[in-house]
Amino acid sequence: METCAARISKALELRGMRQVDLVEKTGIPKSAISQYCAGSFKPKQKRLFLIAEALNVDEAWLMGLDVPMERGSV
Repeated sequence: METCAARISKALELRGMRQVDLVEKTGIPKSAISQYCAGSFKPKQKRLFLIAEALNVDEAWLMGLDVPMERGSV
């Protein structure tokens, strides 16, 4: 199972975005985004939702569950 950090990085790459773009879209501090991408911390539910929304991915996929990546594809 992929980690949340790996999936955030994968979604950023697929969307052609950088961490700074995620900071701008979510309002989450850059230091927190960096820690999420490094795997130092996992985002709490509210931030996970903001990240998933900004990356247009399913929150459950972002958490590492075996579900489709795209939002609303269930």
